Amino acid sequence: MLPSFQEISRGIGIDLDSYEKLLADTIGSDSSSFKYLIDKTFAAKGKRIRPMLVYLSAKIFGTANIHTDRAALIVEILHNATLIHDDIVDEAELRRNQPTLNATQGNKVAVLTGDYLMAKAIGMAASNGEHAIIDMLMPTVCTMSEGELLQLDTTDFCTDEKRYFDIIFRKTVSLIASCMKIGAYTAGANEQQISAIGKIGEKIGYIFQIKDDMLDYSANGKTGKESGNDIKENKVTMPLICAWNNMSQSEQADFQQLWNSPRTAENIEQIRKAVIAKGGMEGSHKRTIEIKEEVFALIGTLPQSKYCTYLKQITEYIIEREN
Repeated sequence: MLPSFQEISRGIGIDLDSYEKLLADTIGSDSSSFKYLIDKTFAAKGKRIRPMLVYLSAKIFGTANIHTDRAALIVEILHNATLIHDDIVDEAELRRNQPTLNATQGNKVAVLTGDYLMAKAIGMAASNGEHAIIDMLMPTVCTMSEGELLQLDTTDFCTDEKRYFDIIFRKTVSLIASCMKIGAYTAGANEQQISAIGKIGEKIGYIFQIKDDMLDYSANGKTGKESGNDIKENKVTMPLICAWNNMSQSEQADFQQLWNSPRTAENIEQIRKAVIAKGGMEGSHKRTIEIKEEVFALIGTLPQSKYCTYLKQITEYIIEREN
């Protein structure tokens, strides 16, 4: 049986409660108005997969240290800043089963809060002389913004898998790869090792986003986000691509007509059911398993230790997670 996220973190040697306290102390602000907004943002906490990958990568190549701590904090703060901005762009009302900042405070306040968190992360790195971390993360932040712009610009109905992978590389994959590269760097890994762990991070990132896109179709009530939001936003994701490839020409014509119809609750549910009926979920799961095998093969080239086993377990966890 696959260990839980908490069991994996304990095995790696990460005390998530201590990390939460460290994070809370770091994001504290002297401004009472900002403190309320920041506390609200981090109260609905995620699993902290990205900081965990920072720590795990460091331990694969050496020892986690104060530089690793800072990197894990910087990554999580930046990640939450981008989530705030994503929610504004997507007009999302829920995140981790909690109302989004833009839904409760408005877009202006949400934008400024996201900007503040980005500045906080960069300032933390600069004030502690972590210039290499800034150098590694800033291109990633730019790439993530490019991904959002590319997705907004992709208004036509396109089931090209290559374009889908290009978008999710920019939006999600690049940050997860950076987490692993930064972790390795803080432990003293050489350039070849940093590059190798970055490739593994990329593949884990692809798995993560494909699974996220599957959860948008699952409507299981556990995701903490609005089900069908990708459909609402006209986003062509892996479940739809897999379902499309299983359709006959006449079925594709009918589905495209359904896709081009006005978005109503009924229309979203019809699209969701059509994608599931044509094997969109099974095809997406198969794709994650294929990428997982590539991850495991690459892990086999690393210095072998118990931490490689934990990296495999995290990969499995990401595939099997329900939120």
